[in-house]
Amino acid sequence: MVWGIASADSEGDLRTFVAQYGITFPILVDNQGVHQQYAQQTPFPTAAYPQDWVIGADGTVVYLNNGFELEAMLSAIASERD
Repeated sequence: MVWGIASADSEGDLRTFVAQYGITFPILVDNQGVHQQYAQQTPFPTAAYPQDWVIGADGTVVYLNNGFELEAMLSAIASERD
């Protein structure tokens, strides 16, 4: 199952992003800032977004990145399906 979590986007920006990429999986909205608990370490504070995580069926992190690299993320998702 794939879920997205939006934690620093306006509703309008989120709708635009979903439409632009044809996203069909659910997007959860984190209005409370829960993402702070799991924030990736970055060399510069402005490099914190986006954060992409793929969690395997066993609950382990199989991919993470703080830059949007669609092909790498899709590859990690595909490897979990195999």
